[in-house]
Amino acid sequence: MNINWVLADPTTLGPEVDIKQLKNIGGLWGGWRTWRGCQTDNVICNDMAKAAELLKRRFQDLCNFYIPNSIYQTLNRPNNVKLYEGAFVHDVDHQEEIVSMHLAAGSSDIVLLLGFDWSEPDMNPDKLLEHRARNYRGMIHQAIADNRHVQWVLVDHLSPIMKDLASLENLSTDIMENVLTFAGS
Repeated sequence: MNINWVLADPTTLGPEVDIKQLKNIGGLWGGWRTWRGCQTDNVICNDMAKAAELLKRRFQDLCNFYIPNSIYQTLNRPNNVKLYEGAFVHDVDHQEEIVSMHLAAGSSDIVLLLGFDWSEPDMNPDKLLEHRARNYRGMIHQAIADNRHVQWVLVDHLSPIMKDLASLENLSTDIMENVLTFAGS
């Protein structure tokens, strides 16, 4: 059984969480913002300027560093970088989270989702921000729905999941203690 973790951008691990124990369960996938605090194995960067900055620091030597093919071409095909295809045509925040979900799903039977808040949101009075949030929610829904062969587990999500996601049969919730017990055995 192949298990991977996908980390939300704001994920911070408490001192009680052993990163080695998480990595023994499966690889960690997440955006570049997760690497410093979580030592993410598979790091996504969907921003040209940030990718260039990280490549100057030889970030690709510290992890499996993924960038879109379009950025790879523009940056003169840097060595030791992994690629993915596609581009975002809609305004959306947290693009790396969405890409991480798709990439992790490709090699997983179970994806453990950590640090996400998928509670039912309040309507944002700012129309642009609400538009971006709706796009994000739609893309999250689509990533899970398109990968029905994967069981998605939202870890330590204390409030009810938003209605659109709660209807997905391959999405469930659990607490870290149960995940560590189940996956560690």
